[in-house]
Amino acid sequence: MKFEVNFIRTTLALFALGIVNLLFVEKTQAASIQHQLHKHIPKVIGYLNENQLKTVGVLKFRVKKPGEKTSSSAGSLNSQLADRLEVGLILANPFDERRQLNIIKDASAKAAKIDKASHLTVAGRKAFFGPRFKLAWGNQSVVADAFLTGIVQVHDNNQRASVAILCFNKSGGKLERACDVFEVALDAESLGGIGESFLLRGAFDDGSTQLTFKDSQKQKQQLVLKEAIQVKSQQVKFPLFDSAAPVKLEVFYDGQPVSIEMRQGQAFISEPRAGQKVEMVLVRNRSARGRLGIVLKVNGENTLYRQVVRDFDCTKWILSPDYTKTVVRGYQMKNNVAEKFTVLSNAESARRTMDYGRQVGQIHMTVFQELSAAKPILAILDEDEQDLTAMLRGVQPTKQPKNPGALKHQIRLAGRKGTQSRGLIVQGAKTANKVETVTFNTDPTPVMSVTITYYRP
Repeated sequence: MKFEVNFIRTTLALFALGIVNLLFVEKTQAASIQHQLHKHIPKVIGYLNENQLKTVGVLKFRVKKPGEKTSSSAGSLNSQLADRLEVGLILANPFDERRQLNIIKDASAKAAKIDKASHLTVAGRKAFFGPRFKLAWGNQSVVADAFLTGIVQVHDNNQRASVAILCFNKSGGKLERACDVFEVALDAESLGGIGESFLLRGAFDDGSTQLTFKDSQKQKQQLVLKEAIQVKSQQVKFPLFDSAAPVKLEVFYDGQPVSIEMRQGQAFISEPRAGQKVEMVLVRNRSARGRLGIVLKVNGENTLYRQVVRDFDCTKWILSPDYTKTVVRGYQMKNNVAEKFTVLSNAESARRTMDYGRQVGQIHMTVFQELSAAKPILAILDEDEQDLTAMLRGVQPTKQPKNPGALKHQIRLAGRKGTQSRGLIVQGAKTANKVETVTFNTDPTPVMSVTITYYRP
């Protein structure tokens, strides 16, 4: 077994806030959600400085999908956007001490433990301004001045969305916009991040095309959007039931297969009971070509090393003609150690108006092909482009730096190094957790993405 690691105005209604705030945005040629977020971060910093809000944390975003309630658990995108906004604020943080921000590290993790904390109500917002939060650098714990969060409203065709970055502060009152609402174009990554599924049926199977690398990726992304719409509208089979799917995912509780129930183009399974053994099996389709890299996440955490970065950056399970099946019994960690799955729902979250934890009650699988040719040589990036790359990763160093300048340097350095194309091989049943690292040259656009919901808060 292996693994690798337009001039039209649109309205964004914040229904779940107990108010009807109509936010308007002019449609232009929408960029990706990551580019637009990066573009608007200086505006957010300007807002915070204008309002003399120096110490700030970033909380989990909410997502409003067509026909569904606004949710804090639509998928990995909820927490991923908060991670990226936090890293983006660090990188854009002014060196001028008069304008420099104190940025809290992973405010959502702390918020998840604060009783009655919720940015959706006046009382819930007050709960944030008593506890102390750790900063992203040094050893200081502070009381916050303000918190940023956001809401993503997906439009009917699942191809575009409107994003609002919101702020509330210690003086009380309502949520305010920290910058203009912006329009974004969804892509394969963001679709998977909101729990949508797709399968590129036969597209570029042999890895050969007369298109340039950039054009082929653009064409694949267009196909992803089309296929996701067809899966959602049930015009085609759900990927897990499609014989053309390159990989099959099976879930077992106590050794028994769990049946999948389909509702409006989405997959659901029963929630495991306390103490049940959970296993997941990845099986490669015999008709698939070449090696495949699979990212399998539970509650937004990669089953390899519990990574919470975007799928492309994750270490991947590898399936090939020689290794066609992988049984995943837990989170594979370093030193050939595996931890049991923690897929049980948090009962407390059902009683909270807002759940800031990363648990989203989902199993998510993304399948990548291997590039048949060498990776294209990337142009030298300017500083702004380097910051975008680092923000995309949304990762901060494990060892906390002493000051904001050192933190910026470490984040940028990690971004320049880029993503390692790596994978792991599990060496047989007798040494189920012993692994070997292999090289895998990942095609950026996944050919398959599947979300199975086992619990909905």
